Amino acid sequence: MVAEPQLTLLELLRDVLHLTGTKSSCEQGECGACAVMVDERIVLSCLMLAVEAQGCQIVTVEGIAAGEQLHKIQQAFLDKGAVQCGFVPRA
Repeated sequence: MVAEPQLTLLELLRDVLHLTGTKSSCEQGECGACAVMVDERIVLSCLMLAVEAQGCQIVTVEGIAAGEQLHKIQQAFLDKGAVQCGFVPRA
């Protein structure tokens, strides 16, 4: 797949690949709603260009389930109604 140079990873995931679990909210890297794992690191996808992710392993919230069984994070989102919330741990 060829991505336009200005396309963010968030836009690629949501608009091109239709993986809508990654949310668009502040689009400034403040809220964490767009957080995904890139090569086992938490990345704010609104701040990363899609071309920067070339060759990387990307895991979205859709990718953490084990088959049909929800991951405990996915289940907690459902249980607590966290449909638009993001969490980015700070060091």
